[in-house]
Amino acid sequence: MSSLKRRDYNEARQAYLSRGITVATRTVHDLDATVMEQMDANFAKRGGGHGIFLSAPSGAGKTTALHLVLGAVLADLQENDPGLLQRGDVPIGYVCIPALGTPRSIYQVLADYLGIDYTIGVTEAELSTMVRNGVNLARMELLAIDEVQNLDNAASAGPVADALRRLGDDVDATIILAGIDLEHTSITTGRRGAQIANRYRRAAVYDYTDNSQVDWKRHWLSLVGGMAAALPLHANDPKEVAKLSKLLFEITHGSVGMLNSVLTQVARRKISEGILENEYVEAADLENVTLTLQAERRLIQVVNGAVMPTASLSKRRALLSARNTSTSE
Repeated sequence: MSSLKRRDYNEARQAYLSRGITVATRTVHDLDATVMEQMDANFAKRGGGHGIFLSAPSGAGKTTALHLVLGAVLADLQENDPGLLQRGDVPIGYVCIPALGTPRSIYQVLADYLGIDYTIGVTEAELSTMVRNGVNLARMELLAIDEVQNLDNAASAGPVADALRRLGDDVDATIILAGIDLEHTSITTGRRGAQIANRYRRAAVYDYTDNSQVDWKRHWLSLVGGMAAALPLHANDPKEVAKLSKLLFEITHGSVGMLNSVLTQVARRKISEGILENEYVEAADLENVTLTLQAERRLIQVVNGAVMPTASLSKRRALLSARNTSTSE
C-alpha cells in the first residue's frame, strides 16, 4: 500500500471511529422487537395508538440503540416500498428536545425536522396543528423524541403532558419517548402525567452496571466482544479483548458509552502509531485512557476520595487493591 493510500485508509478508519462503535446489544434486540410489535398493533389505527417508553440512566446505550433500530426500520420500509423516499415520504422521524424544553419546543423541533415554515408570532395552537398535519402528510410511521427529560419542569408539567398526549392522539405514527430516568420525572407522574404513563409501554434497557444479575457475565462478555470485533484494527483479536472484560468493567462500571469511548480511544491511538502489527488491544493500552467525569467520580467513591482525576489507571488500580486488602484484613 502506497503512503498516500495508507494515509487515506487511516483517515477513513479514524472517521469511522469518530462516529462511535455501534453493536447489536441486548437493548437493541429488545427495543427492535418492541418497536415492531407496537407498530404492527398501531398499523390500522388513525392516531391514538400506544407508544414506547425508552428510559435509562445516562451511559446505558439507549440513544445508540435507538439510532440502530430506527435505521433497521427504515431499511425494512424501503425494502417493502423502494420508492417511498423518492415520493417525498418521511417514514422515520428523530428529534431531540433542547435544554429547558417547553410544549412549544416539541412542535418547533418537529416543524424544523419536517421543513415546515412558521413565523415567530405563530401561536402554539397553530404550530401544533401544522406539525400534526405535517407528520401525517409525510406518511411518517415511527417518530422518536429523544432527550425528553429536558421537558421535566414542574411549572409546565401539566401542559407538557397534555402536548405529548395530543400529539399521540392526532398523528398516525408510533411514537417513542426516550430520555434519562423518565419514570422519575413530572412528565409521567401526577394526574395528567398518568395519561402518558398509561399510553406508553416500556422497552427494556439492559443494565450492564448491575453485575449481580443472572447471566450478567455472558451479556457483558458479548458486549465487550461485539465492540472489540467492530474495531478497525488489523491485528486485533476480539477473544483477547474479552479477556480484559473484568478490567474494562472496573474502568467503565458497566457504562456502554464509557466502554465505547475507552475502546475507541485505544483504537485511534493504535492507528495513529502507524504500525499494523501493533494494532491490537492489551491491558497496557488501558493505562492512560481518558475517563468521563462520571467514571472518575465512581472510581473516587470506591477509594473514599483517594484517587485524583489525573491519576493513571495503574495508580487507581493499586489504590483499589490496597483498599480491598485492608478491608479483608
